[in-house]
Amino acid sequence: MAQRLIETMRAYIRRHELLVAGDVVVAAVSGGADSLALLLGLLALRDALGIRVAAAHLDHRARGIESARDRALVEEVARRHSVPCFSEEAVIPAGNFEAEARRIRYAFLERAAGELGATKIATGHTRDDQAETVFLRVVRGAGRRGLAGIRPRRGRIVRPLLDCDRMQVRAFLIAQGQEWRRDYSNFDLDLERTRVRHGFLPALARELNPRLARTLAELADLMREEDALLDRLAGAAARERTLAVPVLRAIEAALARRAIRIWWRRCGSGARLGRRHVEAVRRLADRSSDDGSVAAPGGKIVRERNHLQFLPAGLDGEAGGVWQHALGLGTTIETPGGWRITLGEAASGENLMPGPRLCLVDAGALPGALAVRNRRPGDVIRLHGLGGRTSLKRLFASRRVPRRERADHPVVVCDQEVLWVPDCGRSETALVEDATTRRWVLRAHRHPKVVA
Repeated sequence: MAQRLIETMRAYIRRHELLVAGDVVVAAVSGGADSLALLLGLLALRDALGIRVAAAHLDHRARGIESARDRALVEEVARRHSVPCFSEEAVIPAGNFEAEARRIRYAFLERAAGELGATKIATGHTRDDQAETVFLRVVRGAGRRGLAGIRPRRGRIVRPLLDCDRMQVRAFLIAQGQEWRRDYSNFDLDLERTRVRHGFLPALARELNPRLARTLAELADLMREEDALLDRLAGAAARERTLAVPVLRAIEAALARRAIRIWWRRCGSGARLGRRHVEAVRRLADRSSDDGSVAAPGGKIVRERNHLQFLPAGLDGEAGGVWQHALGLGTTIETPGGWRITLGEAASGENLMPGPRLCLVDAGALPGALAVRNRRPGDVIRLHGLGGRTSLKRLFASRRVPRRERADHPVVVCDQEVLWVPDCGRSETALVEDATTRRWVLRAHRHPKVVA
């Protein structure tokens, strides 16, 4: 059983091309069975795969002395196997604990990867986690994309254990003589996933299908493959910054809906486009008249002759060519004007100097979500150090931005308030001060082919 886990990991890594020779992989290790099996499994495979392995542990400080013991075990295992280990403590802010913990954990893993020079981040999700996720999404009425469940990789985050079950994990650790920590909050029946894990799934497996976890995981694989195929087919209709009405009319309704969603993710406001909005867009495309509009999150979708485009609120239907993208932590946005905008978290003690293409912000002082877009009529900025407001039109002129480039010059906004304009200036909003605890760093880069 112990060797079976290693072979299953190896086959899954190769099938999904999760790791390549030369990768430095940081394993997220909580001290629980799954994460320790992940670390030891990667160590067993490192010579065969040509990789290097490190560990990262985040102490949420949510379980008092138990959290400290988790951290001690992880650091002891790392020392025993001569594995570099990056660990930190964090306090989870009030609110949705699980969501906040997940956000902080992934931000920490990105920092750990930076500190350790890692090219990949590995997490210990197993087939049982996959089955629980798919089951929850089934009962909530998810579509094909939701039923794809936990994906083998997302960016540089990989899940090598996703084809292994918890029985394999524990047999492997016992064979290795490796103890593991138990988080008793995982038995809290007030939590939905805990009830699924210890109640619903075992009962259904006993009564209906002993292989239920594998069946649900296989369903996720099938849905993921079909979802990717449909995305490729629908994506051909959503390559431009506007949607072509004749194309939407010509393709099947299911592909048209998917094309609208793909286009919206690239050219919309960044908010989720609901099913009723998608159907409203289809009806707009089906009209015999060649104009009109429908409401959409953050603005409206306007039809002009045979094209649909998103118009943010406040633009009043004037000139086209507008664009906007949500800017989340760890994301990179490629803009139509040839710019690349990234948002990351500055490491503690990291000495960064603000400049024309680097902006530091106090994450805790941001009044809302960030987005990057082009300018809008009436845009103004409260320039740092100058007092008062100035229009972006005047700012572009004073900074000598060429007229031909102003329409697509990137503007970073927070709830539509201008926060930063690369090469031009930043506002007074969310300035970094001595009391700042979390610094986010915005970087702008211009493609070499674009003349600066």
